[in-house]
Amino acid sequence: MKIIANRKIFYSVSIILVGVSLFALVTRGLNFGPDFTGDAVLDGIYTNSRPALDDIRIGFDEAKIELVALEERGDNGIFLRTRFLDEVNHQEVLRVLKSKGEFTEQSFVSHGPTVGKQLRRNAITAILVTLFAIICFIAYAFRQVSRPVSSWIYGLVAVIALGHDLAVPTGLFAWFGYQIDSLYISALLTVLGFSVHDTIVVFDRLRENLRKSTGGSFADIAERSLRETIVRSINTSMTTILALGAVYFFGGETTQPFALALIVGIAVGTYSSIFIATPLLVTIEGWKNKKRS
Repeated sequence: MKIIANRKIFYSVSIILVGVSLFALVTRGLNFGPDFTGDAVLDGIYTNSRPALDDIRIGFDEAKIELVALEERGDNGIFLRTRFLDEVNHQEVLRVLKSKGEFTEQSFVSHGPTVGKQLRRNAITAILVTLFAIICFIAYAFRQVSRPVSSWIYGLVAVIALGHDLAVPTGLFAWFGYQIDSLYISALLTVLGFSVHDTIVVFDRLRENLRKSTGGSFADIAERSLRETIVRSINTSMTTILALGAVYFFGGETTQPFALALIVGIAVGTYSSIFIATPLLVTIEGWKNKKRS
């Protein structure tokens, strides 16, 4: 099946995916984790024997205090992380811990929502700066390609595809209520890098084919460029996804959301690099020809 000739089908699939993602964002919203809403971290030690972690979790469930993390430290020590705690809730945490045995708190740090909001702003800024830097880089790298599409269009199209790659995993996390935390932002930035790499590989082949071409339409050259790179792109993504699948199934609860975001993001990014970015260049070139005529 020809990709360029059937690009409207692929556009439709992407529109549906992004539409469902936006619907999930509007109706369900994002479940921001403690990184963005404030958190509390406590270290301590039991004088005698440490109770089972499951018994401690039961105590917190009864007290209706949400545990983000609970780990063993050393022989009798524990480490726990919760959402933001004021002093009243801090004392309630200590009560639960001391009800399981003789417990001594060694350190306690609580970050309020103000810090979380700052981190949220920093995360958004990091993504926006990355997108802007990608536009500038691609426009510079393809500065010698001016016909039939100018170099800055390559950068703009790449960012449109990247917006598609960010929207789908974010909508998935909103739909299922997964937490949006610093690990998720790291996953998104990784997806941006992986996806733009795939896109640039196709664009670079298109640039070379445009230089060598002595005839043929832009659509035909774009189709040939996609055919020459599609196997490499899919194989690279599949090997990465297989490795991330192992992390998702065997890496434990704390790494599952991170691995899931990468799996979905890389899969969608590969799709957009092949079926969205380059076909969009052909569509824009077609619009320009219509304007001229």
